[in-house]
Amino acid sequence: MNNELQKAMWNGRAGASWVRHNSLLETLLGEPGHVCMDSLRLIPGMRILDVGCGCGNQTLDLAARLDTSSLVTGIDISEPMLALAGDLKDANTDSLGADVEFLLGDASESLFPDEQFDAIYSRFGVMFFADPTRAFASLRVALKPGGQLAFVCWQEPRLNPFFTAPLQAALTVLPPQAPATPDAPGPFGLADKARVSTILDRAGFQSITVTPLALKLSVGDAQSFDEIFEELVQIGPAAALIAESDATLKAHARSAVYARLKDFYAPGSGVAFDANFWLVTAYN
Repeated sequence: MNNELQKAMWNGRAGASWVRHNSLLETLLGEPGHVCMDSLRLIPGMRILDVGCGCGNQTLDLAARLDTSSLVTGIDISEPMLALAGDLKDANTDSLGADVEFLLGDASESLFPDEQFDAIYSRFGVMFFADPTRAFASLRVALKPGGQLAFVCWQEPRLNPFFTAPLQAALTVLPPQAPATPDAPGPFGLADKARVSTILDRAGFQSITVTPLALKLSVGDAQSFDEIFEELVQIGPAAALIAESDATLKAHARSAVYARLKDFYAPGSGVAFDANFWLVTAYN
Protein backbone atom coordinates (compact mmCIF):
# COMPACT_ATOMS: atom_id res chain seq x y z
CA MET A 1 0.00 0.00 0.00
CA ASN A 2 1.22 3.53 -0.70
CA ASN A 3 0.25 7.02 0.35
CA GLU A 4 -0.61 8.49 -3.06
CA LEU A 5 -3.99 9.81 -1.90
CA GLN A 6 -2.36 11.57 1.03
CA LYS A 7 0.34 13.02 -1.20
CA ALA A 8 -2.28 14.42 -3.56
CA MET A 9 -4.28 15.91 -0.69
CA TRP A 10 -1.36 17.57 1.11
CA ASN A 11 0.08 18.93 -2.12
CA GLY A 12 -3.35 20.25 -3.04
CA ARG A 13 -6.14 21.90 -1.11
CA ALA A 14 -5.23 20.65 2.37
CA GLY A 15 -1.61 21.76 2.16
CA ALA A 16 -2.50 25.14 0.70
CA SER A 17 -5.11 25.70 3.42
CA TRP A 18 -2.65 24.84 6.20
CA VAL A 19 -0.05 27.25 4.76
CA ARG A 20 -2.65 30.01 4.51
CA HIS A 21 -3.82 29.53 8.11
CA ASN A 22 -0.55 28.36 9.64
CA SER A 23 -0.39 31.06 12.30
CA LEU A 24 -3.89 30.32 13.61
CA LEU A 25 -3.37 26.56 13.47
CA GLU A 26 -0.09 26.76 15.34
CA THR A 27 -1.68 28.89 18.06
CA LEU A 28 -4.50 26.37 18.31
CA LEU A 29 -2.48 23.15 18.08
CA GLY A 30 0.95 24.02 19.42
CA GLU A 31 0.51 22.82 22.99
CA PRO A 32 -0.03 19.07 22.38
CA GLY A 33 3.20 19.05 20.40
CA HIS A 34 5.09 20.83 23.16
CA VAL A 35 3.80 18.35 25.75
CA CYS A 36 5.05 15.56 23.50
CA MET A 37 8.47 17.24 23.25
CA ASP A 38 8.61 17.29 27.04
CA SER A 39 8.56 13.48 26.99
CA LEU A 40 11.76 13.28 24.94
CA ARG A 41 15.11 12.68 26.59
CA LEU A 42 17.18 15.48 25.07
CA ILE A 43 20.96 15.22 25.16
CA PRO A 44 23.79 17.16 23.45
CA GLY A 45 24.69 16.14 19.93
CA MET A 46 21.55 14.16 19.22
CA ARG A 47 19.79 13.66 15.89
CA ILE A 48 15.99 13.82 15.84
CA LEU A 49 13.55 13.10 13.01
CA ASP A 50 10.28 15.09 12.94
CA VAL A 51 7.77 13.01 10.95
CA GLY A 52 5.06 14.94 9.11
CA CYS A 53 6.69 18.24 10.04
CA GLY A 54 4.34 20.28 7.86
CA CYS A 55 5.17 23.98 7.98
CA GLY A 56 8.06 23.32 10.34
CA ASN A 57 6.87 25.23 13.41
CA GLN A 58 7.35 22.28 15.72
CA THR A 59 10.65 21.33 14.11
CA LEU A 60 11.99 24.79 14.91
CA ASP A 61 10.56 24.67 18.44
CA LEU A 62 12.32 21.35 18.97
CA ALA A 63 15.60 22.72 17.59
CA ALA A 64 15.40 25.63 20.05
CA ARG A 65 15.51 23.11 22.91
CA LEU A 66 18.74 21.50 21.67
CA ASP A 67 22.40 22.48 21.57
CA THR A 68 24.34 23.57 18.50
CA SER A 69 25.88 20.12 17.99
CA SER A 70 22.43 18.59 17.40
CA LEU A 71 20.44 18.22 14.19
CA VAL A 72 16.67 18.07 13.65
CA THR A 73 15.44 16.68 10.34
CA GLY A 74 11.88 17.51 9.35
CA ILE A 75 10.26 15.37 6.66
CA ASP A 76 6.90 15.83 4.94
CA ILE A 77 5.12 14.93 1.70
CA SER A 78 3.76 18.47 1.17
CA GLU A 79 5.81 20.79 -1.04
CA PRO A 80 3.82 23.95 -0.18
CA MET A 81 4.11 23.31 3.55
CA LEU A 82 7.85 22.66 3.31
CA ALA A 83 8.30 25.87 1.33
CA LEU A 84 6.84 27.80 4.27
CA ALA A 85 8.99 25.74 6.66
CA GLY A 86 12.09 26.92 4.84
CA ASP A 87 10.97 30.53 5.06
CA LEU A 88 10.26 30.21 8.79
CA LYS A 89 13.69 28.66 9.34
CA ASP A 90 15.37 31.58 7.59
CA ALA A 91 13.34 34.06 9.65
CA ASN A 92 14.17 32.38 12.98
CA THR A 93 17.80 31.38 12.57
CA ASP A 94 18.93 33.40 15.59
CA SER A 95 16.58 31.55 17.96
CA LEU A 96 17.65 28.05 16.95
CA GLY A 97 20.01 25.86 18.92
CA ALA A 98 20.30 22.77 16.74
CA ASP A 99 20.79 22.82 13.01
CA VAL A 100 17.62 22.14 11.00
CA GLU A 101 17.05 20.52 7.63
CA PHE A 102 13.77 19.90 5.79
CA LEU A 103 13.29 17.00 3.39
CA LEU A 104 10.51 16.23 0.92
CA GLY A 105 9.58 12.57 1.21
CA ASP A 106 7.29 9.88 2.56
CA ALA A 107 8.49 8.88 6.03
CA SER A 108 6.74 5.51 5.69
CA GLU A 109 9.32 4.50 3.07
CA SER A 110 12.85 3.33 3.84
CA LEU A 111 14.55 6.68 3.29
CA PHE A 112 17.14 6.75 6.08
CA PRO A 113 20.21 4.67 6.93
CA ASP A 114 19.90 2.18 9.76
CA GLU A 115 20.35 3.48 13.31
CA GLN A 116 20.64 7.12 12.23
CA PHE A 117 18.42 8.89 14.78
CA ASP A 118 18.47 9.16 18.56
CA ALA A 119 14.74 9.99 18.61
CA ILE A 120 11.73 10.25 16.32
CA TYR A 121 9.05 12.84 17.10
CA SER A 122 5.71 13.67 15.53
CA ARG A 123 2.75 15.90 16.19
CA PHE A 124 -0.22 14.67 14.12
CA GLY A 125 2.07 13.33 11.40
CA VAL A 126 1.80 9.55 11.77
CA MET A 127 -1.96 8.96 11.42
CA PHE A 128 -1.90 9.09 7.63
CA PHE A 129 0.11 5.97 6.78
CA ALA A 130 -1.60 3.57 4.38
CA ASP A 131 0.17 0.65 6.07
CA PRO A 132 1.02 1.88 9.59
CA THR A 133 2.72 -1.31 10.78
CA ARG A 134 5.10 -1.30 7.85
CA ALA A 135 5.67 2.44 8.22
CA PHE A 136 6.53 2.24 11.91
CA ALA A 137 8.76 -0.77 11.29
CA SER A 138 10.67 1.29 8.72
CA LEU A 139 10.99 4.18 11.16
CA ARG A 140 12.20 1.87 13.91
CA VAL A 141 15.06 0.70 11.71
CA ALA A 142 16.20 4.33 11.44
CA LEU A 143 16.41 4.57 15.26
CA LYS A 144 19.58 3.79 17.17
CA PRO A 145 19.34 0.97 19.73
CA GLY A 146 17.49 2.37 22.73
CA GLY A 147 16.26 5.30 20.64
CA GLN A 148 12.90 6.84 21.53
CA LEU A 149 9.72 7.31 19.53
CA ALA A 150 7.32 9.99 20.82
CA PHE A 151 4.19 11.21 19.06
CA VAL A 152 0.83 12.75 19.78
CA CYS A 153 -2.35 11.87 17.88
CA TRP A 154 -6.09 12.51 18.18
CA GLN A 155 -8.47 10.36 20.17
CA GLU A 156 -11.86 9.53 18.65
CA PRO A 157 -13.94 12.25 16.94
CA ARG A 158 -16.67 12.50 19.58
CA LEU A 159 -14.03 13.71 22.07
CA ASN A 160 -12.80 16.45 19.74
CA PRO A 161 -15.41 19.10 18.88
CA PHE A 162 -12.80 21.11 16.96
CA PHE A 163 -13.51 18.62 14.17
CA THR A 164 -17.02 17.42 14.87
CA ALA A 165 -18.95 20.55 15.84
CA PRO A 166 -18.47 22.47 12.54
CA LEU A 167 -18.94 19.31 10.49
CA GLN A 168 -22.16 18.33 12.23
CA ALA A 169 -23.49 21.87 11.80
CA ALA A 170 -22.69 21.88 8.10
CA LEU A 171 -24.42 18.52 7.68
CA THR A 172 -27.69 19.97 8.95
CA VAL A 173 -27.78 21.76 5.59
CA LEU A 174 -25.63 19.68 3.23
CA PRO A 175 -26.24 16.11 1.98
CA PRO A 176 -24.94 13.37 4.29
CA GLN A 177 -21.46 11.97 3.77
CA ALA A 178 -20.57 8.33 3.33
CA PRO A 179 -19.60 6.81 6.69
CA ALA A 180 -15.90 7.04 7.45
CA THR A 181 -13.95 3.80 7.13
CA PRO A 182 -12.72 2.76 10.59
CA ASP A 183 -8.95 3.14 11.03
CA ALA A 184 -8.55 4.70 7.59
CA PRO A 185 -5.60 7.09 7.13
CA GLY A 186 -6.59 10.52 8.38
CA PRO A 187 -6.75 12.59 11.56
CA PHE A 188 -8.35 9.71 13.48
CA GLY A 189 -6.34 6.89 11.93
CA LEU A 190 -4.75 6.10 15.31
CA ALA A 191 -7.68 7.00 17.56
CA ASP A 192 -8.01 3.47 18.94
CA LYS A 193 -5.62 2.97 21.87
CA ALA A 194 -5.40 -0.80 21.57
CA ARG A 195 -4.71 -0.55 17.84
CA VAL A 196 -1.85 1.89 18.44
CA SER A 197 -0.21 -0.52 20.88
CA THR A 198 -0.69 -3.46 18.53
CA ILE A 199 0.79 -1.60 15.56
CA LEU A 200 3.88 -0.51 17.48
CA ASP A 201 4.36 -3.96 18.99
CA ARG A 202 4.18 -5.61 15.57
CA ALA A 203 6.59 -2.98 14.24
CA GLY A 204 9.12 -4.14 16.84
CA PHE A 205 8.94 -1.36 19.40
CA GLN A 206 9.25 -2.00 23.12
CA SER A 207 8.19 -0.28 26.37
CA ILE A 208 5.12 1.15 24.63
CA THR A 209 2.97 3.66 26.54
CA VAL A 210 -0.26 5.23 25.29
CA THR A 211 -1.35 7.93 27.73
CA PRO A 212 -4.49 10.10 27.49
CA LEU A 213 -3.81 13.81 27.18
CA ALA A 214 -6.70 16.27 27.70
CA LEU A 215 -6.16 19.94 26.80
CA LYS A 216 -8.14 23.06 26.03
CA LEU A 217 -7.40 24.43 22.56
CA SER A 218 -8.04 28.14 22.17
CA VAL A 219 -7.47 30.84 19.60
CA GLY A 220 -8.33 34.48 18.95
CA ASP A 221 -8.41 36.05 22.42
CA ALA A 222 -7.76 39.47 20.86
CA GLN A 223 -10.11 38.99 17.91
CA SER A 224 -13.81 39.37 17.33
CA PHE A 225 -15.83 36.22 16.77
CA ASP A 226 -16.41 37.17 13.13
CA GLU A 227 -12.65 37.40 12.53
CA ILE A 228 -12.01 34.01 14.13
CA PHE A 229 -14.91 32.41 12.28
CA GLU A 230 -13.62 33.51 8.87
CA GLU A 231 -10.48 31.46 9.48
CA LEU A 232 -12.00 28.48 11.28
CA VAL A 233 -14.62 27.97 8.57
CA GLN A 234 -11.79 27.48 6.07
CA ILE A 235 -10.03 24.63 7.91
CA GLY A 236 -11.00 21.10 8.89
CA PRO A 237 -13.47 18.64 7.35
CA ALA A 238 -16.36 21.11 7.33
CA ALA A 239 -14.34 23.46 5.14
CA ALA A 240 -13.76 20.77 2.53
CA LEU A 241 -17.43 19.77 2.62
CA ILE A 242 -18.63 23.36 2.17
CA ALA A 243 -16.09 24.06 -0.59
CA GLU A 244 -17.32 21.05 -2.58
CA SER A 245 -21.03 21.70 -1.98
CA ASP A 246 -23.68 23.12 -4.28
CA ALA A 247 -23.33 26.90 -4.56
CA THR A 248 -26.94 27.41 -3.45
CA LEU A 249 -26.20 25.71 -0.11
CA LYS A 250 -22.84 27.29 0.78
CA ALA A 251 -24.25 30.36 2.52
CA HIS A 252 -26.70 28.28 4.57
CA ALA A 253 -23.95 25.86 5.58
CA ARG A 254 -21.69 28.73 6.62
CA SER A 255 -24.51 30.20 8.71
CA ALA A 256 -25.06 26.87 10.44
CA VAL A 257 -21.35 26.56 11.26
CA TYR A 258 -21.28 30.18 12.45
CA ALA A 259 -24.10 29.55 14.92
CA ARG A 260 -22.48 26.36 16.21
CA LEU A 261 -19.00 27.82 16.68
CA LYS A 262 -20.49 30.77 18.55
CA ASP A 263 -21.21 28.28 21.36
CA PHE A 264 -17.44 27.93 21.88
CA TYR A 265 -16.72 31.68 21.96
CA ALA A 266 -16.26 34.01 24.91
CA PRO A 267 -15.26 37.69 24.50
CA GLY A 268 -11.67 38.20 25.57
CA SER A 269 -11.00 34.45 25.51
CA GLY A 270 -11.66 33.66 21.88
CA VAL A 271 -12.87 30.26 20.70
CA ALA A 272 -11.92 27.30 22.87
CA PHE A 273 -12.44 23.56 22.41
CA ASP A 274 -11.96 20.63 24.76
CA ALA A 275 -9.55 18.25 23.05
CA ASN A 276 -8.34 14.73 23.72
CA PHE A 277 -5.16 13.10 22.43
CA TRP A 278 -2.97 10.06 22.90
CA LEU A 279 0.59 10.76 23.98
CA VAL A 280 2.55 7.76 22.75
CA THR A 281 6.11 6.75 23.59
CA ALA A 282 8.11 3.65 22.71
CA TYR A 283 11.72 2.51 22.37
CA ASN A 284 13.78 0.55 19.88
